[in-house]
Amino acid sequence: MRRLLLGIAALTLPVAGATVGAVATAGTAGASARVSCTKISGNVAGTLTFKDCGGGLGTGKAIGSLVPAGGGTITWKGKDKGKTTVGDITFASPGQGGCKTGSAEQDVTGKVTANTSKAHIKGTTVSARVCVDGAGNQSLVKHTALVL
Repeated sequence: MRRLLLGIAALTLPVAGATVGAVATAGTAGASARVSCTKISGNVAGTLTFKDCGGGLGTGKAIGSLVPAGGGTITWKGKDKGKTTVGDITFASPGQGGCKTGSAEQDVTGKVTANTSKAHIKGTTVSARVCVDGAGNQSLVKHTALVL
């Protein structure tokens, strides 16, 4: 628990007068340490790619409409390959938020409902701050991570 609180505190350090950080919430009791991905890319109409993911997950792919569909499965290609199903996805949009002009921020939350990878993340809360531009291209808000 102390490690989680220190991690959250580190993610919210002021940088040049602004606060940056990923939305992070605690998972369910018994779940292992949180795993994060520092890059996502892809189009809502195509494939969503997750890169630089910890916990041995490496790179993952899912349908691009994972968020609007309310859930889906991520297939991992790292040393702990397998599949992670994310459900109960909801999002709120504060407008442009932390995104560049022409993109809208979506603050995403969900839950890992199934997992066959060796990363012990079943039951954890998924959270991310995602930018979506007018063409449907998706990326993380700068200096944040997708956490699961």
